[in-house]
Amino acid sequence: MENYITDYHYERLIKSGNDDSISLKHIQQVNEFLKHNDWLFISPLFFQGFELDMISKLINSKDNPKEKILALIANKFYSLSFTASFIEGYCNRCNHIKPFLMSIEHSVILTFQKDYEGAIKTIIPIIEGIIRKYLIEEKGFERQVIPFEKIRKSFDLMRQDLISEYLQSVVNYTTENNEKLEFSKQQIANLISKKTEYYDIWFSFVTEFINKSFYLKTTGQPLTNEVNRHSILHEFGDKFIYNFENYIKIYFLLQFMTWIFLIKECKSPLNKIKTLRFAEKIAAYEAIIKHSEKLIYEKHLLYKNYDMYERKILKEKFPQYQNKMLPKKHILIGKLLKRISKLIWKKYDYDL
Repeated sequence: MENYITDYHYERLIKSGNDDSISLKHIQQVNEFLKHNDWLFISPLFFQGFELDMISKLINSKDNPKEKILALIANKFYSLSFTASFIEGYCNRCNHIKPFLMSIEHSVILTFQKDYEGAIKTIIPIIEGIIRKYLIEEKGFERQVIPFEKIRKSFDLMRQDLISEYLQSVVNYTTENNEKLEFSKQQIANLISKKTEYYDIWFSFVTEFINKSFYLKTTGQPLTNEVNRHSILHEFGDKFIYNFENYIKIYFLLQFMTWIFLIKECKSPLNKIKTLRFAEKIAAYEAIIKHSEKLIYEKHLLYKNYDMYERKILKEKFPQYQNKMLPKKHILIGKLLKRISKLIWKKYDYDL
């Protein structure tokens, strides 16, 4: 009887692995298409069923796919319910990411205000701060002695962690009824092989972006359109364009790491954000976007004698979504609480 139960759970895990492999073949195809159109790699939290299907339809399209991909990505980012859920519902639950929440929020606000240079130069240190925190706390590196090569290879260490932790979960497997099961050595080997293949494919996407763009060694190599942190932060004078597209390419790294740490920390893949906080954030985002739009002409006056490109990005038009997901009652309550909160904020001096 025990062998029957063990075999049942083994077959269920193998089937899940096979289903993942089938899904990954489709995702690989989408990733190759994105790379071909200069989008570098796919992020598991950002690109979900709808986005994957829409991009798949573009593969055989005769239209300009790069522009349509940009519009699709802008739609998702400017779907304020998604962005609020990502920061408050996902990042906020990851131990390695939570200390950087305010800076993450700041980079998003700068993006909504079309201050792409500020947004990009804010999010890069966030990415590296998260990596350093991981290397110090989980890999035993001293804070001041972390070689650049270890930072560059940190995603491979994370991949190995996920495989090792999956191995432990299989070796110590328990059923929903907390019944301990023991798989055979061959069964464990098969399960690990299937999961390793899964993670190898996912991490190959981000590793390619890391090695060929973000952490590309720039010594003696002219850069073309790479999103290269060394060139950006040290102002090498390369013709890097500060725009929404290049911000999102780095933002995908944050999304990818959040996906990793949710798995590592055994956190639910469902975001957990309180309803009123959800409404509050969306209302704040909408207000920031609307007020920023009113300042476009003033920014134009400041930029008009500079590079023509800096002036052009001010005319970028992205959707400004209203929150249509929450019941009206919650929206009204959220607005009422905002008024009360604002009155209290005006009355008391919070400067410490």
